[in-house]
Amino acid sequence: MTRHAALEMCVSLLYFICMGARTVMILLAWAALAPEARAQLPALQRAVAAAEAMGVRTGVVVCDEQADVLYRRRAAEAFAPASNMKLLTAAVVLHGLGADFEFVTTFSVEGGELRVSASADPNWVSGTAHDATVVFAELAAALRRRGTRELVGVNLDAGVFTGPSRPSTWPQDQLYAYYCAPTGPFALECNTFVVGIERSGGRHARASLVAPQAGYPITGAIREVSTSKGATYGAIDEGGAVRVRGKFYRKSPRVEIKTSVRDPSRWYRDTLIYQLKRAGIRFSAGAPRADLGVVYRHRSPISSALRRMLEDSSNFDAEQCLRALGAKTQGDGSLAGGLLALRSGIESLCGRVPAAVNLADGSGLSKQNRLTPGLLAVAMYELGKLDLWDVLAPHLPVAGRTGTLKQRFRGGDLIGKVRAKTGWIRGASALSGVVEGASEKRWFAILMNYDRSRSGVNKDLKRLQEDIVAAVYGMQSER
Repeated sequence: MTRHAALEMCVSLLYFICMGARTVMILLAWAALAPEARAQLPALQRAVAAAEAMGVRTGVVVCDEQADVLYRRRAAEAFAPASNMKLLTAAVVLHGLGADFEFVTTFSVEGGELRVSASADPNWVSGTAHDATVVFAELAAALRRRGTRELVGVNLDAGVFTGPSRPSTWPQDQLYAYYCAPTGPFALECNTFVVGIERSGGRHARASLVAPQAGYPITGAIREVSTSKGATYGAIDEGGAVRVRGKFYRKSPRVEIKTSVRDPSRWYRDTLIYQLKRAGIRFSAGAPRADLGVVYRHRSPISSALRRMLEDSSNFDAEQCLRALGAKTQGDGSLAGGLLALRSGIESLCGRVPAAVNLADGSGLSKQNRLTPGLLAVAMYELGKLDLWDVLAPHLPVAGRTGTLKQRFRGGDLIGKVRAKTGWIRGASALSGVVEGASEKRWFAILMNYDRSRSGVNKDLKRLQEDIVAAVYGMQSER
């Protein structure tokens, strides 16, 4: 049988991939279930049936390390995956860039001007080793060591990281929100700004720009009020200033709010200049026109971005990492280049992209995305075969302990034993990952879609997802 014929004949989950001289069978024919798997099927089937009875189309695939499919339903059907898209993106990025990949931002002095060559590094986050205030202080020290205390200006070189900053399919009425932060060649604080608000005891609450420390003034005011009812507040990027407004309950503790920036490159340039000036580096048109070449390189690991992508469900990091993958594999660091790299990476990792799949972004925020449960299961299984799953898994939320699973799987036997990516957008709920037992892993993909006009359904779907995973764990515990 030819490879193409095998793919077409076994459209649900049977893939044959020719890789050099070896032929690898991935997720697998629907074979007889092991007795320990059959014993747990009724509980799993009841949970799936309960979801379907609610009008929720439900796709589930469960497989083990031996490439045995333990359960499947609607495995080859396409679903809006919500943030489970990030699990596929992370798998492809890790496979394509490698576990040791680093973002490298290069600073050089040419004709007296500081040139910054972009790497689309997403890791410049306050409170970490890649805090902009720390990095720019190190840059200032490097300049002083080269005898430079005065510069003509700053040139931000975007390189291949061009094009729009957000997918056009993102919700256009939510672009101010932190989860819709723009991507691009330069990024600080995941392209958001953070404002701290606290009571002052006077007429207006005290507001301050926490990060990035660009030296921007705070304008506007947040009025202190004596009741918590109707006490809402916000901040707006006005380009060179941050305007605040609203009401703050005077008995509230200090809070920090996060909002997406309007122009990431402007924030980067202004923060760089502000911090260099604080460190004693001057800017003047009359500065010496020195050519010093590279004076400093800053490196940060892909692992930090993967953790935020999966544990915090960061849309920004998913799209930014795809840009980096596009730059390396396609020579194109745009959003479009990232999607080309994603499709190519799926083919490299999984053998093919099912016809039903649609890739609108790397984060799952776009409602136009479509994945099959089978594809997610294949990606996880293949990472396991390549010894990359154990690199990715530590970045996933842990049941009852971390990230978006911290409050889930409480009161059962699964705390600490499930690592999975959650997902929700209106009309879609998902949970995919691994149950880890003493002897082996069981990968599962659960995708659920329902009428987008319905509300309040997700809390019930979360419970059913946990019931499904508990049944998967029961399969494992009997072995």
